[in-house]
Amino acid sequence: MFTPIHLLPRFEPEKSGLYQHRWEKDQGPALREKVLEMIREGAGEDFLQSDFENHKLGFLESQWDLKGINIFGEDVTFPMGQDSFEAIDFSYAQFYHSKFRRAVFNTNFSFARIYNCEFIDCVYSLSSFYGATLEKVKFINCEFIEHNALTNCALKEVTFKNCFVPENIFIDCCFDANTRVSDPINKPHGRMKIEFEKKKEAEIFQGIKEAYAAGGITKRARTYFFRQNQSTTRYNSADWRETFFGYFLEYLTGYGVRPLRVLMALFVLLAFSVVIFSRQVGFENALILAAGGFFTFGGRIDLLNNLSIWYKLWYVCTGFLGLILTALYVTVWANVWLRER
Repeated sequence: MFTPIHLLPRFEPEKSGLYQHRWEKDQGPALREKVLEMIREGAGEDFLQSDFENHKLGFLESQWDLKGINIFGEDVTFPMGQDSFEAIDFSYAQFYHSKFRRAVFNTNFSFARIYNCEFIDCVYSLSSFYGATLEKVKFINCEFIEHNALTNCALKEVTFKNCFVPENIFIDCCFDANTRVSDPINKPHGRMKIEFEKKKEAEIFQGIKEAYAAGGITKRARTYFFRQNQSTTRYNSADWRETFFGYFLEYLTGYGVRPLRVLMALFVLLAFSVVIFSRQVGFENALILAAGGFFTFGGRIDLLNNLSIWYKLWYVCTGFLGLILTALYVTVWANVWLRER
């Protein structure tokens, strides 16, 4: 369940201010420019190590410490296949109006703020976003290879387009109505020979569903609830009975969120009954007789006196099925309505 970021137990406003303000005073601006120049040149594996060990990085606590740094208006294309940010800690960092192409992130973005940025052809591995705020951010053709997570993050106008996402990365997040996540692609864009496992699809849709629900976007949450169950039926069912029951629920009720499917089933059964009775009593009488059984008002029930036992049994079945489907229709509508409240 999403928790407002300022209420998270690990959120410390004082520490956030300390890490951010250190880049703004004394040697901070010069050190920030030095680090940004390294990033513009492609960063790379342990790109801060040498200067840190030679005590040339001032207040930085380690060779991975970029906590609180402000990155504004950068446009960087990184060398292909290079570890751009290995183990870098971007906690409390601020990214604004920047573009990163072909970057490889193995990073920590705890409580970071990312605004109006684009990440194009980037690779994420063992990266963690915790309590981060992402607004007007685009992830295009990116690969979230292994063990990445956006945990309790707030996403506003964020786009994930044509990305390889092999597992659920949205844990207790909150999406607004303008956030879009395209379906995960089957293979990474790069050279890695791995494929998306369909059995992971339901878990991904569940994470997206819960994120929309946390943001109050109930219609989209309902769509992903349907897709989650649809994927479970196709790829995660234990045996044929579970698969059959899943398909039955899908086509009859849309897993409890598609009331029009129940209404359609109701009219199909009514039409079928009209066809059956029409063979004996004509269309007009059959319409009243079938509707009377289906909706239990008993129209032209006297016509049954001249029909065989099989027609009488079907009339009883019609009444029984009519009660069930009517009740089911009302129940599914109530379920949909209550989900939106």
